Parts: sequence; C-alpha cells; structure tokens
Amino acid sequence: MHTKLQHILSQISLNPDIDKGDLAASNRLILQGITSGLDTDRASVWLMSPDKQHMHCAYLLDCDTHFAQPDISLSRQDFPHYFTALDQQRNIVAHDAHTHPQTSEFSAPYLTPLKICSMLDTPIRHHGVMVGIICIEHRQPKQWQTDEIVFAGFLADIYGRALSASERMRYQSELEQLNSGLEQIISQRTQELTQSLEQLQHTQRRLIEVEKMASLGRLVAGIAHEINTPLGVAVTANSHAEATLLALEKLFQAGQLTRQQFSQSGATIKSSIAMVNTNLQRAVDLVNSFKQTAAAGAGQQPEPLQLDRFVPKVLSSVESLLKQHQVEVQLQLPPKFTIHSFASPLATILTRLIENACLHAFNTQSKRQIQIRASKNAYSWQLEVADNGRGMTEDELSRAFEPFFTTQRNLGAKGLGLTLVFNLVSHLLQGEVSLRNTDTGCIVTLNCPLAIDTTT
Repeated sequence: MHTKLQHILSQISLNPDIDKGDLAASNRLILQGITSGLDTDRASVWLMSPDKQHMHCAYLLDCDTHFAQPDISLSRQDFPHYFTALDQQRNIVAHDAHTHPQTSEFSAPYLTPLKICSMLDTPIRHHGVMVGIICIEHRQPKQWQTDEIVFAGFLADIYGRALSASERMRYQSELEQLNSGLEQIISQRTQELTQSLEQLQHTQRRLIEVEKMASLGRLVAGIAHEINTPLGVAVTANSHAEATLLALEKLFQAGQLTRQQFSQSGATIKSSIAMVNTNLQRAVDLVNSFKQTAAAGAGQQPEPLQLDRFVPKVLSSVESLLKQHQVEVQLQLPPKFTIHSFASPLATILTRLIENACLHAFNTQSKRQIQIRASKNAYSWQLEVADNGRGMTEDELSRAFEPFFTTQRNLGAKGLGLTLVFNLVSHLLQGEVSLRNTDTGCIVTLNCPLAIDTTT
C-alpha cells in the first residue's frame, strides 16, 4: 500500500475518537481521511435499515463541506440491481458509474445531477454482518487502484469498530439509566416499606394495648364474679342467721320461746354459720389461686433436677387423683436426664397439667393414658404431657390459657390451672408453653432454655 495511505490509515486507527463512541466525530475523521488519501470529491456513510430494504445517508463530505444526517435515502424498490449487488457484501468498483451494471440505474436520478463519474462502495460490517457502506465518489473518471480499494476496506472496518464503541456507550448509558431508575425504585420501595413497617408497628402496639386492656377487663370481671359468688352466699347466710337470731330474741323477751322453737332456730343459725365459713374459705382459696397465677419465684434459685427421679416423686403426690379417674401415666424419660430449673414451680406445673387432663380430657375412654416425655437440644429442653383423650375444639385451644376459662364450671372448676402453668413457664422458667391436638388427644409442650437468667 502507498506510504501516504498507510500513514493516514495509521493516524485514523490510533485516533482515540474512534473508540469514544462518538459516531459524528468518527464520520468526520474517516471521510476526511478518504477524500484526502484518495483525492476524491465526495465520500459518505450509508446505513442499512433492519429489513435491508432501504439505506439512509448518515454523513456526507462533499468538497470539504460536511453534512451530518443529510436527508438522502435509497430504496431497494427503486434500485434493485444495486441492492442485489450489496447483498453479495462485496466491493462495488465502478470506474464509469453510468455504464457499470450495478450502478447504471443511478445515472439519471443521481449521478447526472451531481456530475459524478466514478464510484467505489465498500461494505461496513458489524458483528460479522453488513450494516452499511462507505461510498466514495469522484466527478472525474477515475480508475480505482487495488491499494485504494484495500485502503477503503480498512477504513470501513475501522468504522465498524466505531459502531461497536457507539453501541457499547449506548448500552452503558442505558445501564446507568436503568441502575439509576432501579436505585430510585429501590429507594422509593424502601421508604414505602419503612412507612408500612412503622404503621404496622404502631398498629401492633395499639392492638397490644387494646388486648392488654381487654385482658385486664376480663381478669377483673372474672375475679369479681368468682369472689362475688361465695361472698354473696356468705352475706345471705349471715343475714338469714341474723334474722333468725332476732326472731329468737323477740320470742325469748316475750316469754313465748318454746324448746322446739329454740332447737329449730339453733339448727338454722348453725347451718347458716357453716355456710358462711364454707364460702369464706372458698373465697380464701380463690385469693390464694389468684396469688399463685402471679409470677412466682421470689427468693428461689434454680437447681439441677434429674427428671427420671423428680417426675415420679411428683406423680406420687397425685396418685389418689390418678386412681380416682383410672388414668395410667407412662414415662419416657432418658436415664439421668438433668435440667437446671425450679423444683417447686415445676412440680406445680406438672401437677396442674395432670389434674387438668384427669378432669377435662377423658370422656368414655376405656384405657386412659397420660405420657410424659422429655428431650433437649443445644439450646433448650422440652417436656411433653400428652393424653389420649377427646382433644379440644378450636375455641378451647385459643382460650385455654385465658384466666377463668373452663368447660367444667358446673363441677367447681375455676379455670386457673392452665393460666398458672402459662405464667410459671413464661415468667419464672423463661420458656414457652404450647397446646395442640393430635390424632389421639392433646399435647402440652414446655420449651425452656438450658440456662435461666436469674438477674431479671
């Protein structure tokens, strides 16, 4: 290749504008190199439409006059022979463009008005596909030399490089816009989620307060109802004894008191006093039960408890109850299974659970069983008390730990047994208690930490 052409080619190839993605600058640089190196009048860049049916002039250099995006287009329908030649993706070398078979159809509408005599079109390839041409035109007859054709081909390849840079910059810009949009969306969504979370937390706090007040109301109402019944009976019995005594005194003062009247009045007063004592004792028992449901354990310290020894001792204290209800207890306790807990509260928990099962779980089962199972993992120990009874309804499950809720009030149940269990496990043992149905009855599960924090 001629030294001059090599120098121009080298300068253009090394120019940083080619790889900046600025096609306008690349167009000017390449087309100036062509007109300077080949001494031609015109050079232009044409890009093919995606359907290969049209070409549009992207840039035109005519005698040192630059035209960016001139309004010039060619269609396959108007110039079929030329487009067919382009389909072969080869150079079109027309020394006399008016007579060349692939360019002659341009003679009247294009070449003659512009006084063009010779044409050299070389394909522009991008990603291996021809996307357009560099068209070199001269107004004097010109014999295109091999060096000139090769030179034009190299510059077309460099233009393909500029197209790749432009595509890369466009993708980068779109990616930056996308990232910016995503950041805005993420920021907006984060703000919305934060606001939603704050609203949920606010609603949760309000619901907790409402539930606390509702629970307190139910508790106060339950306490009032439970204490009011024995106290009401005691007041009534006392009033009846007082009225009987007053009537007896009047008969005595009037000298009309008979032995039979005295005996009957004494029996009535004695019965009333017994009724007063019974109901006052019932009120005392209720108050003691209320005290037990509070978080117990003041002054107590946790100690090692070997369950395979501890549980049988607890069972011996309720042996009469188990015999009365004909309930068999099965133990599944690993040998030397030791936990760190409070002895008296844990015994109270087991006793209440067994009493609750005996009183509420069984209907007509011929073989009544309670199973007590223990296990542990790296963080906690578990104790299960399971029965093969009737199970519980959904309403009973949801209200089981509620104070004063019982299905056996007619038999004297107060509904404080599971409430006491819940409070002892939650506050003193620092664990959790749950209740669920199975195919064969109910299971109460205690899940407590291996180490108890005694500082709280």
